[in-house]
Amino acid sequence: MSLQQPGIKYQSYTGTMGNRTKVVLPDSSTVILNSETLLLVPENYGQQERRILLDGDAWFEVKPDSAVFSVVADKLTSTVLGTSFRVHCFTGQQGATVYLLTGKLKVAKSYHSATDNQPEILERGQMILANREIDLMEKETYNPLDAERWLADSLLLDESKGLHLWRVLEDWYGVEIDVKGNASKAKPVSQVFIHASLPQVLDKLGKEQGFTWKAEGNQIEIKF
Repeated sequence: MSLQQPGIKYQSYTGTMGNRTKVVLPDSSTVILNSETLLLVPENYGQQERRILLDGDAWFEVKPDSAVFSVVADKLTSTVLGTSFRVHCFTGQQGATVYLLTGKLKVAKSYHSATDNQPEILERGQMILANREIDLMEKETYNPLDAERWLADSLLLDESKGLHLWRVLEDWYGVEIDVKGNASKAKPVSQVFIHASLPQVLDKLGKEQGFTWKAEGNQIEIKF
């Protein structure tokens, strides 16, 4: 990852496709890594600052401390003293999002912008939507119940079908889904999946809806 500082060694943690991986940092802050996510923790973490690097999708529960905690990704940098939030920022994707659940969070672009380099301050129920290709960073609102449901690992599919179904799964598991074939006969899905991996969900839905799937990294191909 190009954001690494010269002369500093990093401990790396990687999330596996369709599963969640929990990481406990030296200060007892916790990170939940989503699919194919890379987290780098420097050996000097917590000495002067708590600065970690992220390529992917992860949830952070930050212990309050005098040392500033920051998550640096290629498009956005999120800085806090103690709070809970989610960052979705893959290097290979132009878009990025940050969702705040508790506390306050400062979010800024990780790169120099010719138009706007001012950070945004988020509170509960607020999020950042960013796209580096068009140099966009906007503050919006979302339903914090969605974040609480994600934390509880309780996936609710309520009459979900078509594009909406795939977008829900993409956001939940931090993957990209490409659907091939005739999906018009797929029926709406109303189910709850508790602590289910993406392979478990796709295997069950595939049998019910008549599709097969395969994965390469965080790219999922659905074929009807």
